[in-house]
Amino acid sequence: MSKVILTRYLYLFDEVGLMFITSLLKNQSLDECNFWISELYLSGFVEQSWDLLWFAYYDFYYIINPHFQQFIHKKSLDDDLKSILTIVKNLFKLKSSSEVFMTRQYNNCIKDITHIFKGKKPNWLMALPVKYHGLFRFIDKKLYHFAVSSLPDVVDTDIFKAIQIYFQLSDEQTMSFQNEFSQLSVDKPSADTADNNEVPPSADNEVPPSADNEVPPSADQDKYKNAIHKLWAIICLLIFNRDYLSSKKKIYIACSDMEYKEVMKIHEDPIPLNKYNNLQIHKTLEHKRVYSIEPICSSFHLLREKVQDINECYRRHWEFYAYLCPLWNKRFHKYNITVDSDEKKIVFHDDDELEEFYSDYGYEPDEQTYETENKRIVHMPENNWKTWYNSIFTSNQKPIYEFTEDFRFKY
Repeated sequence: MSKVILTRYLYLFDEVGLMFITSLLKNQSLDECNFWISELYLSGFVEQSWDLLWFAYYDFYYIINPHFQQFIHKKSLDDDLKSILTIVKNLFKLKSSSEVFMTRQYNNCIKDITHIFKGKKPNWLMALPVKYHGLFRFIDKKLYHFAVSSLPDVVDTDIFKAIQIYFQLSDEQTMSFQNEFSQLSVDKPSADTADNNEVPPSADNEVPPSADNEVPPSADQDKYKNAIHKLWAIICLLIFNRDYLSSKKKIYIACSDMEYKEVMKIHEDPIPLNKYNNLQIHKTLEHKRVYSIEPICSSFHLLREKVQDINECYRRHWEFYAYLCPLWNKRFHKYNITVDSDEKKIVFHDDDELEEFYSDYGYEPDEQTYETENKRIVHMPENNWKTWYNSIFTSNQKPIYEFTEDFRFKY
């Protein structure tokens, strides 16, 4: 999304997504991961929540955990929050890597191929279609940031034949990868569309692995349509984890009823009454904002940068920016309103309806305590890509590509 949007508890939409990715990769608190993904889902961003899971999986987990793809696909057919929480619970335990993410960042933000091959083409290249020569020469020279920038605009069947030849795959392996795509010749998306808290396994919450996962499984009804992302993840799997077939089968653990209730408790429990037993709607954010946006989010380009003063937008025009959130949109459209885009206001045409709306949803973001206010980060510091990368990956996981000091990620 390219517009500033506020979620159910008036966080900035994109920063919620970044906090989900960050907390998932940091692997410190499953509760926090659940909070951020449910903040998106229960704000009405259902499709975006699923896309975020797929993005996170292919960017950070696929290389080490290719068989988990089938599990995500299976849970996506249920298409509910508990299925999402089950996926998050299992991702939380899996090892991650950064190769797909880092090379895709180069492609999304820079995509400048500065290397020119000189001399005669190697003989092995002649077996591949000419249109893929650049791609596989860059792979062969370990210039992976140039390789991802040389990917085709569409995914055709002949790319899999080229992959099979270069990586010397069996027909079964090749067909398995090809079957991960629900259709071929899919247009390339634009660059900006780009182990401690689980319940022990039991008969009620254990999810068995696939009976046949000797190769990455088929998902020909996969809902994730970013074909180029999946293609590059497959190539990176073959580059960085050629022994993926020898990985052991895993047992995946379901989100328990208790865990699901804890997530929904934040959403559904009423705000405590005051000493006079009166509602305190204005204290909603104080009670419901359980976690804070972290300053390292500014290692990414943020939507708040698209407006002159995000704090002014938030305090004076929060209704206008919340209106773009599906949950808030539904709340507003219970009444007779007009959206004034010039003044960035929601105009109520009936005073009684205006009073009723604010009696239910008068969160008063401009009257919050400093602690509550700062959970959305009032003043975002300046960080570069290294700030976020070094906070996530250990010192022995050196980045596959070193960006310049002023570079920031785009997600």
